[in-house]
Amino acid sequence: MAETLILILTEKIASALADQLEKQFDSLYGLQQELLTQVRGRMSQIKMEFEVIKGFLIYIGTRKENNEILDAWVKEVRELAFEAETIMDHYTYIWADQRHSSNVSRWYHINNQLQEISNRLHRLGEMKQQYDIKTTKGSQSKIAIERHQDLTRSSRVIDEETILGTEEYEKDLKSWLKGGQTDVAHSKRILISVSGPVGIGKTTLVSKVYRSTMIRESFGCRAWVNVSRTYKVEDLHRRIVRELFKGQKGEIPQRLDTMDSTELKKILDEFLGNMRYLIVLDDMRDQNVWKEKLENFIPDNNCGSRIIMTTQSVHVASLAGEDRIMQVKKLGEQDALYLFCRKAFQRHDTEECPTELMEQARNISKMCDGLPLAVVSMGNYLSLREKTILEWKKLEEDLNWILNNNVDFDLMKSVLKLSFDSLPGYLKTCFLYCGIFPDSHLIKRKRLIRLWIAEGFIQDRGRRTAEDVAEDNLHELIKRNMLEVQDTNDSGRVRTCKISAIMRQLIISKSEQEDFYVVFEDAEKSYEGNARRFSVKSSNNSIPFGISSIQNLRSWIHFGTGEPPLQSGFKLLRVLDLQGVPLIKGLPKEIFNLFNLHYLGLRNTSIKRLSTSIKRLVNLQTLDLAFTNIKELPDGIVKLRRLRHLFVYKIVDRTYQSFCYFLGFPALRGICDLKELHTLQSVEVSKDILRNLKKMSQLRSFRIMKVRAEHYSDLSKAIETMVNLRRLDIVGAKSDEALDMTCEIVPPQSLEKLTFRAKLMTLPTWISSLRNLAWVRLCWCSLPPEQDFLPSLGGLHSLVFLLLINAHNGSELSFKNGSFLRLKDLRIVDMKNLKEIKVESGALNELRHLNLVRCEGLTNAPKGILSLKNLENVHLENMKREFVDQLWQTESDNHPMLRAVNIVRQDSKWELKSLGKFRSNLMGYDDQNRENS
Repeated sequence: MAETLILILTEKIASALADQLEKQFDSLYGLQQELLTQVRGRMSQIKMEFEVIKGFLIYIGTRKENNEILDAWVKEVRELAFEAETIMDHYTYIWADQRHSSNVSRWYHINNQLQEISNRLHRLGEMKQQYDIKTTKGSQSKIAIERHQDLTRSSRVIDEETILGTEEYEKDLKSWLKGGQTDVAHSKRILISVSGPVGIGKTTLVSKVYRSTMIRESFGCRAWVNVSRTYKVEDLHRRIVRELFKGQKGEIPQRLDTMDSTELKKILDEFLGNMRYLIVLDDMRDQNVWKEKLENFIPDNNCGSRIIMTTQSVHVASLAGEDRIMQVKKLGEQDALYLFCRKAFQRHDTEECPTELMEQARNISKMCDGLPLAVVSMGNYLSLREKTILEWKKLEEDLNWILNNNVDFDLMKSVLKLSFDSLPGYLKTCFLYCGIFPDSHLIKRKRLIRLWIAEGFIQDRGRRTAEDVAEDNLHELIKRNMLEVQDTNDSGRVRTCKISAIMRQLIISKSEQEDFYVVFEDAEKSYEGNARRFSVKSSNNSIPFGISSIQNLRSWIHFGTGEPPLQSGFKLLRVLDLQGVPLIKGLPKEIFNLFNLHYLGLRNTSIKRLSTSIKRLVNLQTLDLAFTNIKELPDGIVKLRRLRHLFVYKIVDRTYQSFCYFLGFPALRGICDLKELHTLQSVEVSKDILRNLKKMSQLRSFRIMKVRAEHYSDLSKAIETMVNLRRLDIVGAKSDEALDMTCEIVPPQSLEKLTFRAKLMTLPTWISSLRNLAWVRLCWCSLPPEQDFLPSLGGLHSLVFLLLINAHNGSELSFKNGSFLRLKDLRIVDMKNLKEIKVESGALNELRHLNLVRCEGLTNAPKGILSLKNLENVHLENMKREFVDQLWQTESDNHPMLRAVNIVRQDSKWELKSLGKFRSNLMGYDDQNRENS
């Protein structure tokens, strides 16, 4: 973690030395400029020294040795980095504070502090030499290897008979190992992967099969090798040779410990000869270990040999053929409860849970998130405790303390810690940060990404934006099974994810130990430490903490209804996220002195206006005012030159039936000068914005409202320049004013989401050229009856979502053969003249969800609906009774999935006929609280 802190520090120093500040520096004169010259020189020197230390820390981080002197030295480095970071934050604060005509005294203070940092860095270097602080010479520390092996052996003997639901896995694995070929003895070697999150039981499963009599008799020799990401190539090769010889009870070659890889391969080739072998590579974490170190080293002797890899990583698992990848699933709720009770009551005559403890048993087993290792650890712990509600509630209410102070959880903690330790430094910080979200709170992708960037964890990388890099980091954590996806959109993109409750408690403990953040989840907790971040879940207005805590604070993230202490003077705050706090109706003036603020989240609060002093927050990157009572913005917004994301809109009609169901904000003169703006939602059109919109080529998400017919020509020319645009919403001024979109443009091929909410004379022809377009919403377009618009959309190979609200005045929608081949979600709403829907064979092959809402002219079920073999759910709302009856009574008998039809009425006349899976977000991805959070 110390190396990650140093990374954040060096990025801050680099930012302070950047060109933008250089321009301000040139405007200074005399003593102040002389002082700043010294300050900046010291900053450069400190940055260089910390970067060298970071390299050393990354190196020793791969060694995993027990060395108290080294640990003490690293602790001193971390504390010094914290102090240096505070100085840099003060430096940035002074630059941004323009009220003082002269800051000489403050620059003197900064200069002296930096000198002290330099002196202490020098002393740390001397200490390193004096105490001979270094890692073990040569190959990786044997102690570290032995500790890793001991941990692996422990996890292999976790009560195999208690792990549930592995019978099918064992059967498949044995089948893959024995082989199905007629002449398995002369077949090629096969690579098998067994993957899943940490604690799922991968190693236990493979170990059980590995030691079975059937498998022992099927192979001439076997070896089990734990693969650490830190082994040198010779170490790994040597261990494979040693384990194979030991398995055969053969004499281990002399000089084995001094052989290089070439000699080791020669011995291995001779030893294996024509023998059928089985090698288990446990805990493989990196594809390159196989590709660069092992694939060619282990010979394929065409004897039907097998290699099994266990791994957390989806990327590593993909090294095996598609038909040889085993994904071990979590325990279901009932299986987890059953296993927990077996362990909790193992010392009783019966393993059944008494009725009075069942609620606590369910709660505790749910906390384990289906991970057998966690379930067994919890059960073992409670098997030694009194079987009372009071005793079991202690575990629920004080999980963090119990996990960290009880030997019953040592193995589980070690396994989970090993998983965390294996993360590269740039992912560790991102993953630790996920612990700030409460257990009950799903982590929303876009919100998390913007917070990571605001905290300074992620920077632009070459031509790739910080948002792109953050997206990669999130996906890598998911692929490593550190985060679990909870919801995706129809494109398969992550909407929300979560972290297991047990892992969250462990990373909260680590974060608190290192002052990374502290979590307040009850009003009774007091705090006097130096944590950089507070995560507060509270329903009252009183959070106890000391003055020193406030002075060191960089982030306040609030969950719950209690009002935070906004007037407490968080001078160096970077993140203030108050999303969903209903009591927030305004911001005190002190907030506008937070010159280091990068993120201000006020979504779903009751705030009504922003002060013109907002212009003083010159480092602000995200300003989220969605779903608030703000109707217009102060002119000072255009002074926020670093703003990347601006959200201002409010839903005024929750039925979504009116044309103007949500409001944006009037455009500010000069808003197009915000060159770093990526997201602009939702701005009303103006002459100034039309004239200058071409400047905003960096925009990625853009919603413009109150567009009139005369605006479209200028708007379309500006859209052509937005080469990075991914989402575009065009909203008309009036429902009866048609926009002429016949002019030809070359749209940005980056477009993924497109919305027209306006009356159209015709659908733009350029839509059919958008090869990446995945979402289309045509709302109140009222296209003429004679215009068949579906062919323009049907050939879009990436299209997965289509919403049609009063989109067409025709009487028929015909989905032709070969069209809409990837569409998964089709929603047809308020098509008053629609009388017939036809689906030809070969159309809508992937359709999963069909919504038909208020299409009163439809009396017959869609023709061809029986050909939609992948259809899972049909939602009907305010449809004619005869349409519903026909669909239900006739076609549902022949299409079992149509038994999930939902029939929803807005009045009490009709009863629910069936309630299946109901996707209540009618508008799709847009205009919901989850949209951008």
